[in-house]
Amino acid sequence: MIRGLQARMPERLFVDAGDLLGSVKIVKSAEELDCLAESARLTGLGIDAAIEAVGSGVLDSEVAAEGARALYAAGSEFMSMQPIVTSGQRSSVIHLNHKRCRINENDPVFLEFGAAWQRYTAPMMRTVVAGTPSMEMIRVFDTCRYIFDALLDAMRPGEPFDSAARAAERALAPLQDQAFFSGVFGYTVGAQFPPSWVEGSGFIARGHSRTFEPGMVFHLPLCLRIPGQWGIGCSDTVCVTEDGAMPLTDNPWTLASVQ
Repeated sequence: MIRGLQARMPERLFVDAGDLLGSVKIVKSAEELDCLAESARLTGLGIDAAIEAVGSGVLDSEVAAEGARALYAAGSEFMSMQPIVTSGQRSSVIHLNHKRCRINENDPVFLEFGAAWQRYTAPMMRTVVAGTPSMEMIRVFDTCRYIFDALLDAMRPGEPFDSAARAAERALAPLQDQAFFSGVFGYTVGAQFPPSWVEGSGFIARGHSRTFEPGMVFHLPLCLRIPGQWGIGCSDTVCVTEDGAMPLTDNPWTLASVQ
């Protein structure tokens, strides 16, 4: 397309403006932050409803259905990604979703939801156990929390994304040879359409030198998967402020036992 335009208008100067939209989208206005805060509230309602449905013998699809029903009843628009629910061994594989699979006793149940409000999405992950969590599950969950705390401490105005990723890697280090992790500790969210709520204007990962600014909003997708066994994930959507990062979602950060 660009070559056709250049051929038709040889007297015009064409420049690469591919990064222009991302640089505008990445810092949110007060109105956008309000939309994200409302999405965060609805996301929490959906996850709470889904957790109420979790139990040994229940289908993962039934849990997703209760969560989706609560999201839509509370006012969510058609979501950029539909509710994600996996359990047991299936939760150890990235990007799987519910598939009429029965939850077994003592299975961890992974949930990742994101309501859409004026097309803005503030996602959240939680994991609950349909029974009693093992000591290894608790250890993996605690590591997710250590990574989250390291990120919150590093996400300050003027600090580079790369530095936050390195701080998170240090918190991950005790499990890095045992657990699968995607490699991205955070990505920007905002106004988005299916099939993804990932905005794409910024990533907290090695080699990303852009610095944090007030008004940037990131989902921190902290899920550690033990291949062939299970996965434990917990996350918040956070906003960078003048004083550091502040969660918009209201995650209790517990590995709850659901009987």
